[in-house]
Amino acid sequence: MNIKLLWMLGLFFWLGCAWAESDGELRDPRFRDEGIAATLVTVDVSLNQHGHYVYTYDVVSPESNTGRILQFSVDISCAEKVDHRGFSEEAYPSKADRSFSEDERHVPVAVNAPWGQAAAYGIGLLNNVGWLVALNPGEQSTGLTLISPYPPGDREYKLIPSVRFGEEQWDYSGYMEDDPELPWIPDWTVTGMTTAPACPGEEYPEEGEPSPRFDGTLFPGQDKELNGLLSYSEPLRDQFHLEAGSRELVMTIHYREDIDPKTFRVTPNHLKQGKLFNPKPGSSETVRIPVESGMNRIQLQAKSRFTPPDEGYVPGRVVLGPWGPELDIDVFVVRVADDREPSPGRGKGDKQ
Repeated sequence: MNIKLLWMLGLFFWLGCAWAESDGELRDPRFRDEGIAATLVTVDVSLNQHGHYVYTYDVVSPESNTGRILQFSVDISCAEKVDHRGFSEEAYPSKADRSFSEDERHVPVAVNAPWGQAAAYGIGLLNNVGWLVALNPGEQSTGLTLISPYPPGDREYKLIPSVRFGEEQWDYSGYMEDDPELPWIPDWTVTGMTTAPACPGEEYPEEGEPSPRFDGTLFPGQDKELNGLLSYSEPLRDQFHLEAGSRELVMTIHYREDIDPKTFRVTPNHLKQGKLFNPKPGSSETVRIPVESGMNRIQLQAKSRFTPPDEGYVPGRVVLGPWGPELDIDVFVVRVADDREPSPGRGKGDKQ
C-alpha cells in the first residue's frame, strides 16, 4: 500500500469524524487549489574565511497564497561523482539529517538553518537538499544555508505543498485513490530556477552570470536529459501570478536540435496558441500567449527525433523508447488576478 493511499484512508476517517462534529457542508475536492505560486525565493552568495561559497536562501509565503509550503528543496545532483576538493561537511557543525543519497552523485555541501526556521533538513535520496519549513500564508523561513567548495551556477528549486493544510474542509468520500479528477501534490508544486553550487564545468563564467535556462516541469519517471527538449529563458518557474489586467504571457522558448517539430503540441488550444509557435530544431523564439483572468494551464510537449549530433556533426539516429520516441511535457500554471481583487503581484523568485 503506497503512502498516498494510507494518507487518503486516514483522511477519510478523519473527515468522517469532523463531519459528525460539524454542521457545516464540506467542499468538493475537485476544485481544491493549494496555490503557493506567489512565493518569493531569494538567494545571497558570499565567500567565507575558508574560501568556501555560502548560499543563503529566504523563502517568503505571502498572504495571497492559499496553501501551506511543506518543503523547500534545491537540486545539487551531478551526472557523476565529483571531487570534494578537501571539503568536509563536519567542519561546519549543524543538526542536519544524515545524507540519504544512494550514489553520492552530488556536489559536496554542508546544510544548515537557524533555529526555528526549518524542522528538519538534509540531503535527500534524489541528490537534492530539502528543508522542512511548513510555511502558512504570511509566514517566511530565512537563512537556509548551503556551504560548498563549488562556485555558483543555475539550479532548480522546488516548493512542495502540504495536502494536510485545511483538509477538514474537503469531502473526499466517494473518491478512489489516484482519481484523475482530484488535484494532488504535483499540481501545486512550484519548480523554478535559483543559484546554487554547480557541477564541474557548469558554473557561471568569470565574466558574470549568464542568462539562466529553465528546462520546465520534470514529472516523476521522466528522464532528466529528455526534459531539456524544450527549455525556456522566460518564464523561469512553472507556476506564478500575473497582475490584474494582464492579457498575455511572454515566453522565450528554445528547441533542442533533436526535437521532432511535427510532434510539437500546445494545449489547451482554444485560443489557437499553437499557431503562435514555429518549432524549428536548434532555434529559439519569443511568443506572446493570450491568458484570461483566473487560472490558466498551458501545456507544451514535443518528442525527440534524433540524438544530439556528435562533435563531427554527424546526424544522430532515431531514438525509440518502449512507447515510441521520447517525450518532453512542460506545464505552466499562470494565475491572473481578478480585476475586482487586489493583485498578489508576480511572485517570481529573485536571483541576487
